[in-house]
Amino acid sequence: MSQSVPSEPHDPAASAAPADTASASTASAVAGKPIFEEKLSYPWWMWIVAAAFSVAVGLTLSPTNMGLLALIAVIIFVIAAVLMISTTPKTVVTDDVLRVGRAAIERRYLGEVTGYHGYKARYQRGPGLNGLAYMSFRGWVDPVVKVIITDERDQTPYWLFSTKRPEELVEALGGSMAGDDAPEI
Repeated sequence: MSQSVPSEPHDPAASAAPADTASASTASAVAGKPIFEEKLSYPWWMWIVAAAFSVAVGLTLSPTNMGLLALIAVIIFVIAAVLMISTTPKTVVTDDVLRVGRAAIERRYLGEVTGYHGYKARYQRGPGLNGLAYMSFRGWVDPVVKVIITDERDQTPYWLFSTKRPEELVEALGGSMAGDDAPEI
């Protein structure tokens, strides 16, 4: 499941001076050709869980009428499918913008970029996590990328988000991968 702060972690248009609003608002839309693009779709087994849940709800609401059970199960599954598709985060990197899910930030505000696997990824998602960070995790995706935010007007210290292709993403952002040795303590 994705976890994130209640509001957009970086809204340059809201905090920029009037003269800077036009240039800062470019983060609101991904402009230019994507250098990196990834969609973290749900795994196949989650669709089976959604179907089983739909049948269970149908059985609960209509245990004797098979026609009504099937109708309820189909409706619940369609609702679940719409929710699953609409909540799938997409990561896009262009020359000017990094977008993760609905949040976007201009690349000029990005600092150090580091990718993590294994123990280090678990540490970053757990004991090493700053509660003010922007987070976009998927439980079935182990690697994460941490992007330090250098905008002094932004209280968000960094973004931490799941990716299936951390090496490619880190390369697109000009960062490096952390070693896979023992966890940081």
